Amino acid sequence: YQRRVRDAENKEMMDAMVRGGTIIPLDQEKRPGSYYARSDVGDVARVEEQTFICSAEEKDAGPLNNWAPPEEMRSKMRGLFDGCMAGRTMYVVPFSMGPVGSPLSAYGVQVTDSPFVVANMRIMTRLGQPALEAIGADGFFVPCAHSIGAPLQRGEQDAAWPCNNEQKWITHFPETREIMSFGSGYGGNALLGKKCFALR
Repeated sequence: YQRRVRDAENKEMMDAMVRGGTIIPLDQEKRPGSYYARSDVGDVARVEEQTFICSAEEKDAGPLNNWAPPEEMRSKMRGLFDGCMAGRTMYVVPFSMGPVGSPLSAYGVQVTDSPFVVANMRIMTRLGQPALEAIGADGFFVPCAHSIGAPLQRGEQDAAWPCNNEQKWITHFPETREIMSFGSGYGGNALLGKKCFALR
């Protein structure tokens, strides 16, 4: 039953993205379940200049990473997140990096306003009720906050690939194991179980 519900929810979300122009179905006979996504020209993978390791001490960020004081960056991010999901659906995605229940797996919960992110996290991770149950009432998980940073006003026409081309920030807080990402819907900038969690 849960699998049927999850599949139905996913189909509803995918159909909505097709209607909005976010994804384009490929030939479903030749490539069943496959879609083509075109990001905004301003929303790309290489945003190293806006990616920060916000460790308590600068030396712990490593020689090749950008560093910012954690409280300063956390305050900035909270300001950006204030009202940023207005007019959109907020998704809460508990996920497991690795098989649920494995001693080698790691857990996270991502909050996002991007259905594209949810659809891809479904492919890349084990998500949903099994991950939530594995975390339990007091289990450890990495909190992952993400927004495309493009609130919608009532009646406003949405973009096919909504994002924020003025503000893009990908931030990591090692001591508190938090990840916050704002402004991008692209790949590892937005799928916070990917490079943000898995590689860092």
